[in-house]
Amino acid sequence: MSRESRQAALHRALLARAGEPVLFGDLVREVWGDEPPVRPLPALRNLVRRLRQSVGDEIVTDASGYRLVVRRPGPAQLPADLPDFVGRERELAALAGSDARVLAITGPPGVGKTALAVRLAHRIRDRFPDGQLHVNLRGFATGPPVTPEQVLGRFLRALGVAPENVPLDLGEQVALYRETLRGRRVLVLLDNAVEPGPLVPDVEGCTAIVTSRNALRADEVRLDVLTGGEAARLLDRLGVAGSPHERADLIGLCAHLPLALRIAAAHLADRYLPDYLAELRGGGRLDALEIEGDAAVRATFELSHRTLPERARELFGLLGQVPGPDFGVEAASALLGEDAHGPLDQLVAASLVHRAGTRHSLHDLLREYAQGLGAPVTARLDEYYLLNADAAARSLNPELHRLPVPALPADLPAHDLSDMPGALAWFEAERANVVAAVLSAGARPIAWQLTDAMRACFLHHTGNVIDWFTTVRAGLAAARALGDVGAEAAMSGSLGLAHWRSGQFAEALPEYRRAVELTRQRDDPEALKSFLGNLGIIHWELGDLAEAAEAMRASLAIEPSPNALYNLSCVLLDLGPLDLAVHYAEEALRVSTELGLTAGIVFCLRGLAVTHLFTGRFDLVAEYQDRVAATATAELGPVFFARGTETQAFLRLEQGRLDEAEALARRTVELAVECADDMVEVDGRITLGMVLEQQGRAEEAVEQHDQALAISRKSAFARGEVQSLTCLAADHRALGDLALSLRCATEADERAERGQLRVRQVQVAGELALTYQALGDREEAERQRLRAVELALATGRRGVGATVARLGLAQPPANGGSTSS
Repeated sequence: MSRESRQAALHRALLARAGEPVLFGDLVREVWGDEPPVRPLPALRNLVRRLRQSVGDEIVTDASGYRLVVRRPGPAQLPADLPDFVGRERELAALAGSDARVLAITGPPGVGKTALAVRLAHRIRDRFPDGQLHVNLRGFATGPPVTPEQVLGRFLRALGVAPENVPLDLGEQVALYRETLRGRRVLVLLDNAVEPGPLVPDVEGCTAIVTSRNALRADEVRLDVLTGGEAARLLDRLGVAGSPHERADLIGLCAHLPLALRIAAAHLADRYLPDYLAELRGGGRLDALEIEGDAAVRATFELSHRTLPERARELFGLLGQVPGPDFGVEAASALLGEDAHGPLDQLVAASLVHRAGTRHSLHDLLREYAQGLGAPVTARLDEYYLLNADAAARSLNPELHRLPVPALPADLPAHDLSDMPGALAWFEAERANVVAAVLSAGARPIAWQLTDAMRACFLHHTGNVIDWFTTVRAGLAAARALGDVGAEAAMSGSLGLAHWRSGQFAEALPEYRRAVELTRQRDDPEALKSFLGNLGIIHWELGDLAEAAEAMRASLAIEPSPNALYNLSCVLLDLGPLDLAVHYAEEALRVSTELGLTAGIVFCLRGLAVTHLFTGRFDLVAEYQDRVAATATAELGPVFFARGTETQAFLRLEQGRLDEAEALARRTVELAVECADDMVEVDGRITLGMVLEQQGRAEEAVEQHDQALAISRKSAFARGEVQSLTCLAADHRALGDLALSLRCATEADERAERGQLRVRQVQVAGELALTYQALGDREEAERQRLRAVELALATGRRGVGATVARLGLAQPPANGGSTSS
């Protein structure tokens, strides 16, 4: 066997028992079989040493063997290193040899701070096997800087934190950031920082590289311009020929600044150096040799700009109006009013615009220079963003109520956003730019128009909830400043939706109440219908079912819609009666079918399947599930399919197929965690715990139900609280802790009573009956049993749960039960 084969065998043996010590003898047998080497332990040590050099995982030596610690995949966000980087060896050596947690690189604009930081990061990246993070903070750009909340949100997601678990409060973000980094070795590159503040990890094993024009209190290297020799080597790398005197002249006129030298080199590809030098000296340019400002760079920019074709010059001036970090050719075309491919290619060739794939950007100094050229301010870029954001939103959610979009120029570039993948891809590419456009808009209608158009995109792209909050608050401020009541209502509703999507139901409630109040002031029935429906959903999540039903019925009274009908059926699934829930779901299905709303049809089918789990009509559950499987498409998203898996798990539980139910419930939890949906995770863990309890694994069931309860309480998710507590009562009763069982069941009953979760209360009362019976209190047990029977008859509940079955309520009436009213 070759050395590589033995190394692979060793890695497989360790990986098979990752996290556990594997005995020396076992490893020798796995690697060498029946023919071990003469000195097996030294041979094994040598093999382990080589394996450590070839894998990213950590191999720990224990007293009796080796243990493999699998490293989680880490982010790799470093920009590409410059192939023609020269000099700075003294600075690189000093920074690379430092053990400080913050390595600061400071200096004037254009001096090469970013290039040095990237070179340093690549030089030391092997010390940080858990990943590298990078952000351009744009602290010295004229547009809005990137906020710490935005950066930390991106960093936390890159580090594996589920999007829904990223907090909105900066202090909580910082705490989670440092906790997530603890025990990891991660490199953080913070470019163009005014003050890095909370973005510095301040965690043992992690290092931050920070670039800034400002002096920082850190292990700092302040860059000066290139030496003559370094500048000459850079010209060599850039292919600039000429006599020593001419080259020295060029270096001096560019003030030894790397950025200026690179731009000059781009213009010398097909030009005669003496002619270029004459242009550079002309027009009083000799004062450009000052280093304290950016005069030398400005002189070089000016010369580069002057030699461009007319349309390229015009486009460059307009690009100063791009608010975000980058742009595509379509955005450039919107600004120019015609196809910008040619002019943009000319700007890239002149090194005035940087191209990375299909995206383009301007260095901060170039952006400032472009803005100073005095190009007429145009709304076309904002209109381009609005046109396509609205198209993406309509593709993602055609039924969503939205503000009217004003008339837009017919010649704006329009992307093909007719399907969900295309819409989401455009949103992800342009999200940072649209956020920056909203923040730059101030008190102008485009602030709320863009925010409203992006709402459906944010709703589907849950990882960007911080950007959602950032834009909607800016849009709300603009609406209030201009006194636009309709826009203010829309922004309050969007803020409520952002809170709902974040699992912050209590925070969502006042926003929707405000949206309803404002909409009633201006007599807008279409908007009022939407806000009342959403207000009902929030009341439902909070467990205020009577208010939820009232709000949804008020929405239906304005105009019936499949959304409102479906949502009311969901409320009645908890409030009862279940035959009425079936009626509204069937009506929503009928209307969705007539309108050809595929997503609406599938949601209604799934809702009917879930409802019939409670009516005990398991034949109908299976039938509706089959119809869902035949109709659903991938565009419905992972959350939908996770919920479908949970429904299948519940059905298998009711059918007594416990092994299948366990596998499906575990898969539900996995899917919920992957798509960061707390409510689906709660339902999945509740189902999994119920399966485990029926398998006689009550301690494992407690673990699942405790986790479900913790998530539910964090989100004020009433149904999850009631169901988790009820199941915990059953678990503890099975374990013989009747006092704790009674406390859990009593708390579940009180919570269900407050929220009028009458369908759920059937199981709660049944669990109380069984617990009192186990305690020997036959009178109270019989009272609770009769109460459970009364609730079951009133609500129509027959299925779901062993408790209901043990009360004799698991079978529907002989006539099959009502399915409509």
